[in-house]
Amino acid sequence: MLKKFALIGKDIQKSFSPAIHSYCFKILSIKAKYDIIDIQSPHQMVDVIKLLKDKELDGVNITAPYKRAFLKYIDQINPRAESIGAVNCIHSNQEKLIGNNTDWFGFAKSVENFKEYQSIIILGAGGAVLPILYYFKSRQNCPIHIIARDSNKIRNLSGENVFVHSIRDINLNLNQCLIINAIPNAAKIEWNNIIPKLTSTPLCAMDLNYHLKVTNFLNYYSFKIQIKNGLDMLIYQALMSIDIWFNCNLTASINIEDLKKNINEQYYDK
Repeated sequence: MLKKFALIGKDIQKSFSPAIHSYCFKILSIKAKYDIIDIQSPHQMVDVIKLLKDKELDGVNITAPYKRAFLKYIDQINPRAESIGAVNCIHSNQEKLIGNNTDWFGFAKSVENFKEYQSIIILGAGGAVLPILYYFKSRQNCPIHIIARDSNKIRNLSGENVFVHSIRDINLNLNQCLIINAIPNAAKIEWNNIIPKLTSTPLCAMDLNYHLKVTNFLNYYSFKIQIKNGLDMLIYQALMSIDIWFNCNLTASINIEDLKKNINEQYYDK
């Protein structure tokens, strides 16, 4: 029987997720399809929940801006996702909807080969920041600086070794740091005016945006340092989602380099 999965979000028609999942389903000989369900209003979330409860969908991924909003519709939440405070993966199990977060795993795999950094700068305050913060707080012992356009919205994220700043009056000038952009491309940030106030000599930079191989944020560094876009994070969170949906370690046999080559040919090398 054909399994049905989908990505839920707003303005997501250009997402790479269907291509990633379709490739994996083909390689793994799984009869399944992965669609996009673009919902423009939080009120439409109940329609997605109904599809899951009626077994018309076997599982979904959640992306911006609904990763926190779906929490109230879930019957049971994985402890890690509860600690993170957001879900990006939902499936049904014995009539209950279970919420998970696989973004933390995708991010962890993305940064595992970065150079040893002494501090961390995270740009942005959306749901994508939460699994990143969870990862660093559980594994690192270095200062984390979160920079937001409206710092008042994320004051609750501050704590031991976690500092919240407004993008309007920031002047950190940190060295030997990892800098991460979690602000969507649509925000049209003038990086030339912001980055010099944050760090003069970063060791590495990551942009969660992935539609360009070298994003505007990464382009600022002109390949002088170790850089990475968000494709690896997208791929690894997708693989973990598949394993959760099918309740077994299916994706261990996926050749990541072949998968990335396939995505490159479809989107970057045109």
